[in-house]
Amino acid sequence: MPLKAPPRRSARTSQPNSTSAGIRKTADNANSVTNVKPNSNSVSPKKVVRASTKTAKTARPQKKRTRNKSDDETDSDPSTPEDEEEATPAKKKIKPTKSKTRSTPIPRPPESPYPDAISPDVLEFMQELAENNDREWMLVNNDRWHATKKDFTDFIALVMKELKEIDTTILNVEPKEAVFRLKYDRDLRFTNDLSPYKTYLSAAFSRGGKKSPFAAYYISICPGNKSYLGAGVWHPSTPILTRIRNGIDQDPTLLYQALELDEVQAFFGKKGIAVLEHEAERLKTAPRGFPKDHAEIELLKYKSFVVGKALTDEEVVGEGFLEKVVQGLEAIVPFVTVLNGWTG
Repeated sequence: MPLKAPPRRSARTSQPNSTSAGIRKTADNANSVTNVKPNSNSVSPKKVVRASTKTAKTARPQKKRTRNKSDDETDSDPSTPEDEEEATPAKKKIKPTKSKTRSTPIPRPPESPYPDAISPDVLEFMQELAENNDREWMLVNNDRWHATKKDFTDFIALVMKELKEIDTTILNVEPKEAVFRLKYDRDLRFTNDLSPYKTYLSAAFSRGGKKSPFAAYYISICPGNKSYLGAGVWHPSTPILTRIRNGIDQDPTLLYQALELDEVQAFFGKKGIAVLEHEAERLKTAPRGFPKDHAEIELLKYKSFVVGKALTDEEVVGEGFLEKVVQGLEAIVPFVTVLNGWTG
């Protein structure tokens, strides 16, 4: 039975023709991606503090001498707790990083902003944030930030409405719940980059929510032609990755069929295993439990299973951007369905 990308219903006046190409049937497997039904929303030391101690010597005064301390040694300060250096490893405060590259002019098409695209003001704000990534600047530009967040969230609401028509397993949440926070969720004590904010806006949609282990659809908006649209599982946990590899081991036909759709080629420029990203992160040898001469060894070496594409600033702020996003999502619904069929 030929495989087709899922049809969608939309009330919009302008839509491109959505034609689904057939899939070649393999001789050893009569199954197709359309037979895969999405599952439900279920899945299935003590700190050692080194204190520098010296034995009191009462015999004769020692001559002072200076020497370079090794990386292992620390100065003890009687006025502070011994474990404070563990909590604050960097004594020198490093300022938030600022962009050293020349800013790319933000395109402003006539009659923009369009109702089905991102406002140029959003890209402009994010560009300035990258150049002034600190809390003081954000405080001064707080009103602009709220306008930027609203514009992005409103666009995400449009995307979710369309996506639910082509993938009914998507969890029904408020658009703001699909959007990731702008502030970094990290411990700034253990990084040299103290920038408090991300320089991009992002959102994810899956049948378990944006932070679930399921394969998800992802979109990010970043000036400088760095916006992105994709789907899949990125750096999954060991149990999830094992399930995917077991699915490939048993029968990779469905995954190949999903990646070889003509719609995938049309939007992402590639198809088949070549469309998968993060090739540089693949294992050098066979994963544990699989022979080195396995028929699908190249596919089994992947640690992430993601399909994606960069989007230009002109596309992001241009009229019809929503339609382009939906076109890309339609093409990878079968890919997400196969992954969730293995991990659910």
